[in-house]
Amino acid sequence: MSSYEDLWYAAKSTRIVYMPPKVLETFGETSVFYLVLAEDMDQPDKLHLRRGMVSAARPRIITPHYFLNQAISNFGEEARKYFSQVLSAKDGARFLEYGLTFRKQEHQEEIVSGQLQEVAEQAGKDAQDNMRELRGVIIAVDDTWEISLLYFITELVKRSVSFNARDLARRGLLELGNGIPVAVRQELDEAFANCQSLADARELGARLRNYGVFEEFEDRFYDLYRKMKT
Repeated sequence: MSSYEDLWYAAKSTRIVYMPPKVLETFGETSVFYLVLAEDMDQPDKLHLRRGMVSAARPRIITPHYFLNQAISNFGEEARKYFSQVLSAKDGARFLEYGLTFRKQEHQEEIVSGQLQEVAEQAGKDAQDNMRELRGVIIAVDDTWEISLLYFITELVKRSVSFNARDLARRGLLELGNGIPVAVRQELDEAFANCQSLADARELGARLRNYGVFEEFEDRFYDLYRKMKT
């Protein structure tokens, strides 16, 4: 297990060769393609190339409690540890507010020969020529490449926040109602209205706990649960 200093070093060593000019969609899913390059730790003339896709779900406003416990999936423990550090920073609060959820897709890996900077620059040019896709090119440390991928994602989120916020604000979804974002309250109200069975009720109860708001909805939930039981 890497120390915090190791994770910090991995993030600081990350070089984003190409950042796509487009931002994440506000009301739809976004596919972000990546190429992470790293020198082999034993053979500097050998490069590890990792290609794949990270899907950013439609941004929705969720509680910090939910994000830290549920929203990051399929990443290793070190990557989760790094993200927890990012989210505890002052500028991470805005990320929490918009609830962008990332799931790392299956990726391909290959080893090639060449000079790291030359291969990376060519990959960056290729990505720039393909404007139909959001594509990033990243240079990383080999054994902590996931940290570099998350660093790239974080930077992409930061660039997208102001655009997403403007779209969300137009619909009043950023406002708080008794400490809970309007969008979360609307989502839960809809879940209560659509609850038709005990299975639905149990799923709703789990969602309330995941969001960290069960106590506020406790009486309403148990009234509903009793109806489902009869």
